[in-house]
Amino acid sequence: MEASAAVLCNYEPLYVPGLLQTRVYASAIHRSSYARPAGRLATDRALGFRLRRQEVLTVAHAPRFHATVHESALRVRYGGREVVRDQLLRLMEVSRLPNVTVQVFPQEADAPAFTHPFMVVEWDVKELSTVLVDQLEGSTYLGEARRVGEYRAIFERLSELALPPVDAAAAPEGRRAKDSLGLLQRLLYPLLQKGVHVSAQVAEIQLQRGRRGHVRRGGG
Repeated sequence: MEASAAVLCNYEPLYVPGLLQTRVYASAIHRSSYARPAGRLATDRALGFRLRRQEVLTVAHAPRFHATVHESALRVRYGGREVVRDQLLRLMEVSRLPNVTVQVFPQEADAPAFTHPFMVVEWDVKELSTVLVDQLEGSTYLGEARRVGEYRAIFERLSELALPPVDAAAAPEGRRAKDSLGLLQRLLYPLLQKGVHVSAQVAEIQLQRGRRGHVRRGGG
């Protein structure tokens, strides 16, 4: 279904979207699920299916994929610091694809986030569009035009409240406001340290001191 779509709009409050997950991150989510544990074979099949789904982003005539992820989802260390570190790097990497847009909904937003994950799947024929709503028992498909319109409007509002999209190609000195890439970098920085946790605020101070020191040394 996703492969033949024109646009995919995915909101996730708890996890990184499945189309952007690394294998080890996806495996960690399966292990931490509140649902009844699946057997090894069933888990391997589910992970394989999820990874195969990701190919839709890189095929010819790939759909446009717009993901809005709540900041809280990026702060949970599913699988540990190394797993989350690689997953954050993966988000930055995949954002370079011309058909992929990644935004982060910040915890400090002026409005509450939506409570459950969903994906609006749009085809060139708008009447065929549908919504996938994830629940514990599985995904629910909503094809009624009114419901599709409601969820499309919700996604647009969430995207308006989210930080500007990740632009991994942007030069750091070119940024003049908070954006999704800056937040990802702040979350990533402590995960790059060995054995110690550094808060995002301290990490930013250290980065600024390092830059000033580099300027002084370079100017001397």
